[in-house]
Amino acid sequence: MDLQELYQEIKAGKNMRQNLSAIRAALKEKEGGREKLEWLRDRFQEEPETLLPLLKSEDAKTRKNAALVLGSIGSDVCRDALLLAYQAETQRFVKSSYLIALQGSDCAKCADFFRERQTELIRTERTPETEKHIREELEAVNVLLSRLQPQGENRRFAGLDVPSDVILTAWKEHREVTARQIAKGSVSLLGSGIRVREADLRELLTIRTWRELLFCLNGEELNPEKIAAEQAEALLSSGLLELLERHLPEGTQKKTPWRFRIECRSRMMQEQKNLFTKRLADGLMQRSKGLLINDVSAYEVEIRLLEKKSGAFLPLVKFPSLPDHRFSYRKNSTAASMQPSLAALLAKLAEPYLKEEARVLDPFCGVGTLLLERNYLVHADTLYGVDLFAPAIAGARENAAIAGVPVHFVNRDMRDFRHEYRFDEIFTDMPSAGGKRTSHETDLLHRYLFERAEGLLKPGAMLFVYTHDRGFAKKRLRECANLRLEREWRISEKEDAWFLAVRMGAG
Repeated sequence: MDLQELYQEIKAGKNMRQNLSAIRAALKEKEGGREKLEWLRDRFQEEPETLLPLLKSEDAKTRKNAALVLGSIGSDVCRDALLLAYQAETQRFVKSSYLIALQGSDCAKCADFFRERQTELIRTERTPETEKHIREELEAVNVLLSRLQPQGENRRFAGLDVPSDVILTAWKEHREVTARQIAKGSVSLLGSGIRVREADLRELLTIRTWRELLFCLNGEELNPEKIAAEQAEALLSSGLLELLERHLPEGTQKKTPWRFRIECRSRMMQEQKNLFTKRLADGLMQRSKGLLINDVSAYEVEIRLLEKKSGAFLPLVKFPSLPDHRFSYRKNSTAASMQPSLAALLAKLAEPYLKEEARVLDPFCGVGTLLLERNYLVHADTLYGVDLFAPAIAGARENAAIAGVPVHFVNRDMRDFRHEYRFDEIFTDMPSAGGKRTSHETDLLHRYLFERAEGLLKPGAMLFVYTHDRGFAKKRLRECANLRLEREWRISEKEDAWFLAVRMGAG
């Protein structure tokens, strides 16, 4: 049946639960869903008495489906009816549906009511029978309150001058590149990166070759076999609240809860992982007596759980408001763009071969990250970036302008690029196979790169190539008499990524 037939069936009092469910499905359809919703809104304005009474149905699942349909309509009348029905609801498994339905309405005037309900739910004792439904209701309340949170009210990171125990995540094969740049604190290499005890945060924020900075806690690793309440208690006893008080202080504001999310990096199945993190988040809210509130969209702190080989979790803390301005120039990127910290690592590996005031070309420049990071490390005289993808070139121009670095960007196929003088370096990230690009096409791009390099580089110049297709690169390199491999680095065994340093001969 189409939407109008389903509506007429409901109007006639037939198969209420099933028809409401079918209406919900119809409104979610990609094709025509918006038009169907507009039709339903028009019907509701004309005859609200068809749907509103269903919130008082004797059948709990009918009330649940009716609430979600009315939430899609999103009028003030629906909001008021949903609020009353929520307060009157006696079945726990239905209550979260009213809150989900209200997420599309203006509930600003009800913020105090929902805060009180949030506190009540946090303090409510769980039983095996009620645990799931209380957790779901609390999650829905948290989402509502998050949407009512004024923009810019998150606390800002403090304590940059406090010596800290942190882990820097980096490329496993080249952790020592980052470690050698750290002068202060006690440094040790881990499988996941570099641990720095008594770290100088200001110093670390000048080093460009790490990906993430995570704060360590003082407690033991978490055992996923234990119940959520025990895990939450272990986290709290490891100094979590003290860390938050130090780095996310209240300042002059009134005492408010810290909003957090949990990110679990694990080999668990996704469904199992979701359940674990939801239970742990619920346990943290309960055991902290509301000082911590789970908020996956407007969070101030991320609790990162890293699964170790033993199966235990190493708990770490990430602060999104940490003032990391290392790559603030990168306003634009594309799906294929290189991570700026990886670009910085490649430049650092190539540093012994880089020339001051060089003329540098990137024939597959994308948004310009690799050129800018190379120039940051060793200043170049002239930078040229070539790319066939016009949006990437537009983004690259804006990025370079923000960085204050003059770069000549050319929207052209690198095979058609010509220049009046030769370059000292080519520094590039090769397009890889996948998506619409076949392996044969990727091989040809490697061929074009090495062939063109012989005509674009000076004698003794360097060609630096980051590639996921090392076999193609080595094959095409062998075909070019004037090019020889100076050195190569494996960047990632998992991704089979390599970085090649190639020198141009005398010709």
